[in-house]
Amino acid sequence: MIQLEHLHVEELRGIRSIDLNLAAKSFVVYGPNGSGKSGVVDAIDFGLTGSIARLAGDGTAGVTLLRHGPHVHRRDDPAAAKVVLRVRDTESGEVATITRSVKTAATFTLTPDTPAMRRALQAAADHPELTLSRRELINYIVAKPGQRAAEVQALLKLDRVEALRKSLKAASFKAATDAKTGASERALAERSFQQHLGLTSLLSAEVLREINKRREILGLAALIELTVDTDVLQGSGERRKSSSINLDSARRELATLRTVITEDDAIKMACEELQGKVATFVANPSMMDAIRHRELLDLGLAAVEAATCPLCDLAWESQESLEAHIAERIAATEAAQKLRGEVTTAAASYRTALRGLREQAERIVPSARNFGSEDLPHLLKSWTDSLAVLEGTVGTFEAVTAHDASHSVTAHVPPKLLTEAFDALRTALEDAPDESDEDAARTFLDLAKDRWTRVRLARVDAKKSDAVKKAAQEAYDLYCASADEALSTLYATVEHDFSRYYQFVNADDEEAFRAELVPSSGSLDLKVDFYQLGMFPPVAYHSEGHQDGMGVCLYLALVKQLLGPDFKYAVLDDVVMSVDSNHRRRFAELLKTEFAGVQFIITTHDEVWARQMRASGLVKSASMARFYGWTVDAGPAYGVSDAWASIEADLEKEDVAGAAHKLRRALEASTSDIAESIGGSVPYRSDGTYDLSAFLDSIKGRHGKLLGLAASSAQSWGNQPQTQRVEQLKQRRNAVVPEQDAESWLLNKLVHNNDWANGTAADFRPVLAAAQDFLSLFRCENADCESWIAVSGRTGAEESLRCACQTYNLNLTKKKQ
Repeated sequence: MIQLEHLHVEELRGIRSIDLNLAAKSFVVYGPNGSGKSGVVDAIDFGLTGSIARLAGDGTAGVTLLRHGPHVHRRDDPAAAKVVLRVRDTESGEVATITRSVKTAATFTLTPDTPAMRRALQAAADHPELTLSRRELINYIVAKPGQRAAEVQALLKLDRVEALRKSLKAASFKAATDAKTGASERALAERSFQQHLGLTSLLSAEVLREINKRREILGLAALIELTVDTDVLQGSGERRKSSSINLDSARRELATLRTVITEDDAIKMACEELQGKVATFVANPSMMDAIRHRELLDLGLAAVEAATCPLCDLAWESQESLEAHIAERIAATEAAQKLRGEVTTAAASYRTALRGLREQAERIVPSARNFGSEDLPHLLKSWTDSLAVLEGTVGTFEAVTAHDASHSVTAHVPPKLLTEAFDALRTALEDAPDESDEDAARTFLDLAKDRWTRVRLARVDAKKSDAVKKAAQEAYDLYCASADEALSTLYATVEHDFSRYYQFVNADDEEAFRAELVPSSGSLDLKVDFYQLGMFPPVAYHSEGHQDGMGVCLYLALVKQLLGPDFKYAVLDDVVMSVDSNHRRRFAELLKTEFAGVQFIITTHDEVWARQMRASGLVKSASMARFYGWTVDAGPAYGVSDAWASIEADLEKEDVAGAAHKLRRALEASTSDIAESIGGSVPYRSDGTYDLSAFLDSIKGRHGKLLGLAASSAQSWGNQPQTQRVEQLKQRRNAVVPEQDAESWLLNKLVHNNDWANGTAADFRPVLAAAQDFLSLFRCENADCESWIAVSGRTGAEESLRCACQTYNLNLTKKKQ
């Protein structure tokens, strides 16, 4: 697998040019809606896969990568749209650069091009699910069980499980249909034989009586028994053929049939036309709903007589507005109606072609009976019956568009045995001499033999098809049971991780949360606990924000199950937009603690959550890109460097006032995060505006109190190392806080009184240093962490004060006496 080192984008989607140093670490892109953040997601998607998921799927008809992937100003120059992505193979440690342009999206250049890097890139390309947006996320939670199963199994690369289930189901359905057809053919064959003999049943004694009556006339010995091998013409020598048909006509009809069979382009073209129309319809499921509603809407419009809807009895402002609404709904179905007409027309053309072929085949039945091989009549009847069935499958619009409908261009082709029998019939007709009519007895026995052969073969086929039907159903049932058992075991692991992640995020009110994933023959039910009052579907009682949270947790559990230790990166595109701010912080902590080796590329419109991710240690300041806005000509305006670098740049330009504004903003953002982390108390303001001084006073007081708690805890436990550590922290605090207080007057002057602009960079640097030293009191000194310290436990029962990596870790709990 790979992780992303650097991203360079030119003229792709809404981006004109951008460079982001991802450094194989988690990275946050934040900014208001419409600022171009999703362009980063699209660029990564395109660089790795050669496609952009946002330009495919429902609602993207007419949208293509080649035409709409480049920036709108370069839409006619796809070669200008390119992504240069430097990646690292997490297994070998190799670093390579992949370059891809929209013009040649299917290919890319790789430098250096090594087998190991190729394998790593292919692994990434094979997992497009590692890029997740909210519209995809919600499919795991609110989808119907069948759709949820498809989404989850596709993510877990288990879609073949469902594909095989559907194949077995189709095979079972076909076997059942074949068994029904076989039983019908057997009944028809037996009835035909029975009618020829003039009997009401096919008792062996009665059949033999009628057969032997005719054999006696021909001077043949009576038959003792009737078995599947019985030849009713046994002992008569070479079978004579009747000449009661017109041989010239029979020869012409056979020649015509053989020509139609070999020159069947018209039938194939009709079938291909139907295939194309049906595929278009099936690809747009909403059209079927439109078709179902059309007739009802037509009736409703005709029935409108007042301002009350005749369909739902709802009152409208006026009859005119109601009629306009129904007419608008009808107009929306026009496209579906038009396509339905095209499907019906194509089906009628195909059906007409099939009917012509069948009728031509039925014209040779008499000659087949009199001059063909013994099996030819049955083979011919089976084929014409199959043609009749095929006609039935395209007889109605509903039959043509049924989910199990299949239209093959070779479905009408006769089996090889039948075409060989046609060849033998042609020879027999050509060689047949002109003869007088056969006597009644021989004609009777000739026909009896044909019909008995049909009965014999129909019984064998019926028995065989019934056995196939039972075997197919047993195979389907066994597969479903086995698949459900295997999936249940797999999903048990997923639901355990899912529940654990959700409990972590919602520890304040749903620490007993649990979930159930129950697979059943192609569906996947999801039920979740609601405050230990029962198990319900997620949409039953949980809010949209909680559903979003479930979606992220389930996604993470699924990807962990899929990739295990190979889960090295994921792109999360604004996936927690509905989750409240308190739980978003816990999400950041979840990603930090449970997926420490995973690089997350996260976009969000919420600056608070961006800061929370930094505060939790998930990302550092240098791994945050702020998007300020977007214009069509310039693309996104963004900044990557942290606040301190920006302040330093202002000081180098002697823009002291600008540096002061940035410092104050940085302090406001940082102290608000610190206040949240350590539980500082800030006086409430209904307008939500808080002064920097309020945050400073809050965290100073809280910090001093927490150090006091740490000292008391260390003394109660006799923890000498912590006692010494707390004393060091207090000494540093005593040195830093007064210095920050002493220097803050200049910051206030510069920010609040721009007329006093006599401060210089030299004057301001001590202020900057004092602010940085002050903030360092609350930050982990580990360069790989640098998170804010945070209190665990509730106010009044604090347990510890620690950073994300626990390099800074003070026990606040006193020993019980």
